[in-house]
Amino acid sequence: MEHQISVKQILVDIISIMPQINKEFSNNEKYKPLIDFLNAKDYYYDDDLPYPTLKQIESETGIKSYHLRKQLKEIYDYLFDYKFDYHFDFRKTELIINVEYFKRYATFNCKPLSYLPKIGENITLHFLKAKVGTDYFYVQDIRHQFEADKHIIDLYLKGGIYNSYWYYRKHKAIELGEIGFGADYKLYDFQIKEQLGLKG
Repeated sequence: MEHQISVKQILVDIISIMPQINKEFSNNEKYKPLIDFLNAKDYYYDDDLPYPTLKQIESETGIKSYHLRKQLKEIYDYLFDYKFDYHFDFRKTELIINVEYFKRYATFNCKPLSYLPKIGENITLHFLKAKVGTDYFYVQDIRHQFEADKHIIDLYLKGGIYNSYWYYRKHKAIELGEIGFGADYKLYDFQIKEQLGLKG
């Protein structure tokens, strides 16, 4: 099935990387009214601010609907057209560490590490023992997000010792529907094991 590109989604996508759009297009007179409008408010990070509609942009900038849609498509296409050799720049890195142990949680920011631990690797964090009840963790998941001009890394740590068989079995159960949606977050591991008929 052919994928139809939505101009409304293009607008949302562009807003999510505005610092990069500014750098590439702010001095281009053709796109200046549109770029200035999108920069006037923080549509991406302000949760109380709804994304602008195409009609709103048209009304406030004076750009006709046809030209507005055309400009949005041109900007978006430029980013992915090899002939323009555009390079995204996500050199700013943020590391967020999320810790869980028996439903006790801690989240903290950390400056980028020279080595990023991988899933299954064990980590000792002595300074968290009072907060969550243990200082021994393993990496359960890693999530990378690219937005604005930042690379955001979410590192998810779980208290205890990594068990490669249990990691596989739990994810198999999720895929096969043997445990309910979200059970991995709502239940303790021993409760999931009971549902699967496994010994804790």
